[in-house]
Amino acid sequence: MPRPFFHEEFTFTNPDGSRFQVIGSGNQHYAVFETLDGYTVIKNQKDGYYEYADLSADKTDLVPSGIRVGDLDIRSHRLVQHLRASTETVRIRALRSASQLKGKPRWQIRRENRRNEIRHALLTRASSAPPASGTTGNYVGLCLLIQFPDVIGTIAQDEVSNFCNQRGYSNNGNNGSVCDYFYDNSDGKLHYTNTVTAYYTAKHERSYYTDNSISYGSRARELIVEGLDWLKSQGFDFSQFSSDGEGYVYALNVFYAGDCVNNWAEGLWPHSWTLAAPYEAAAGKRFSDYQITNMGNQLTLGTFCHENGHMICDFPDLYDYGYESTGVGDYCLMCYGGANNNPTQVCAYLKHKAGWTSRLTSITGCMTAAVLAGKNDFLFYPNPKNATEYFIVENRQQAGRDASLPDSGLAIWHVDELGSNNNEQMIPERHYECSLEQADGRNDLEHGANAGDGGDLYAAPLHAEFNNATSPSGKWWDGADSGLTISEVSDSGTMMTFSTAGEGEENSIVGTWYSVCVDWGCTGRVLKASPFTFCANGKWTYAYGGGRWIQVGNMVAWNFDNAPGLIYTANVNINAMNGIMGYAKTGLDIKGCFYAIRHPIASSRSTVDANEESGDGIIGDVAINPVRQEQ
Repeated sequence: MPRPFFHEEFTFTNPDGSRFQVIGSGNQHYAVFETLDGYTVIKNQKDGYYEYADLSADKTDLVPSGIRVGDLDIRSHRLVQHLRASTETVRIRALRSASQLKGKPRWQIRRENRRNEIRHALLTRASSAPPASGTTGNYVGLCLLIQFPDVIGTIAQDEVSNFCNQRGYSNNGNNGSVCDYFYDNSDGKLHYTNTVTAYYTAKHERSYYTDNSISYGSRARELIVEGLDWLKSQGFDFSQFSSDGEGYVYALNVFYAGDCVNNWAEGLWPHSWTLAAPYEAAAGKRFSDYQITNMGNQLTLGTFCHENGHMICDFPDLYDYGYESTGVGDYCLMCYGGANNNPTQVCAYLKHKAGWTSRLTSITGCMTAAVLAGKNDFLFYPNPKNATEYFIVENRQQAGRDASLPDSGLAIWHVDELGSNNNEQMIPERHYECSLEQADGRNDLEHGANAGDGGDLYAAPLHAEFNNATSPSGKWWDGADSGLTISEVSDSGTMMTFSTAGEGEENSIVGTWYSVCVDWGCTGRVLKASPFTFCANGKWTYAYGGGRWIQVGNMVAWNFDNAPGLIYTANVNINAMNGIMGYAKTGLDIKGCFYAIRHPIASSRSTVDANEESGDGIIGDVAINPVRQEQ
């Protein structure tokens, strides 16, 4: 199927008509299938039968074992469950599969042109991100219905039209129509409808088009051209369809009657690509991009919306074609996308590129931000040295269109518009275009462990901070500190809040200092205070108050609003500072010294007061620390 799948069940058929169930994960370029008891299967190209897989002599590829699926004595053959080819072999096979579907879709061409514009802008030092163009307004696509002389369509044209266009459509458990999905995701900025045709009856019976001895995609294209020829002969009005600057109609959706009787990557297995040659439908209107899917006995949104995300919006796939990783999992329509009848939303990155942002707040200086779920309410933090790299933040909740999300909370996306979600290496030279900063630090998506789980998004109490020192960290892809400090993330909810310190210049005090240790009286008894956050607007905060600060060169000083006369002064560099504190002009002869480090450090039982274990992280003796009495 065009949309990627993860641990989904399929029925495969052998040449003798015998059928068996498999669990599959992958996409139209590469996929791996296992029997229900976990043995990998592969097709023997010599006779067309599926066999249990074995590893090649060099242990890099899957090869037929000679044992057909269904052998009841499989364990006596010492085959191993869950076999996989090497990542490099998978990558090569995925690229080879893509090349078999000749040509390049128009949406990919438009997208590559945009990326080239970005590269040119970078070379000329022009600003290029975020993009100004998008997909808004009214768009119309074509939905072509096809049946066969021996397989008649059972879903009425009106029903398909309702599925595509009717507001509030709910048949088969769908959450609205295709039009509803894009209208809601765009916050009302995109109104996308489809003109649904009457059924065209193909020239041949279904077996002609599903012949697995014919190159994959060839008969599908032949069938589509037949249908377009028929429409043309009927005097069909093609002028109504939305097209790009070169006259290519954005969206051609093809539904064919009946079930998918092909195995993966054969015959009419659902896929999306481009016609072998542009089809001239009318003056100024030509077709190239298409998606073709079987209708079965019901219609669901997932695949249809995913493929129109490509064709209408030029959205890229955010999954890994080679299936070494799971991309952004269920957190975006353009990856696995959750439930078929209620796919999850498009992620903030792609919504913003499409021009669907309703409120964009720049993360600058010290601020407390509030972000609403279910609306295109985003926060943006750019890399001042790289216009294509930035963080974009949104609130995602397991409700409405996001009911099938694996988690709820703050989604922090790390974007490099020139990256690729085929690159799961996550190194400066090879990394995702859009990656989800997974709060639990396990990077399950990059490792292909799952399509998302309950530890991915940020929310109190477990995952309330994100910065250069956390795991995952807020560093840029080149390893430089971004300066982005997100802290005090609220409990998960429709409205979420968090605090940030923004970014300062080199050796600036701006940011959060996680290890703050003080010694009143300079006696050698070092006590740990709660973290201090210094904001770019000259204010600073900690768990029990804050005040104002000033920095000149490497010297900094700050006061306490809730302890008049108390002054801290320090010498600071980018990672550490040390200095003295005391009361000025108050008659209190209390002085001390302190040091602070930006990054958290392990507690030392010999130097940290036992009060730290109470969880308040603040010095507990009121007589020594008057700040305490203001709580």
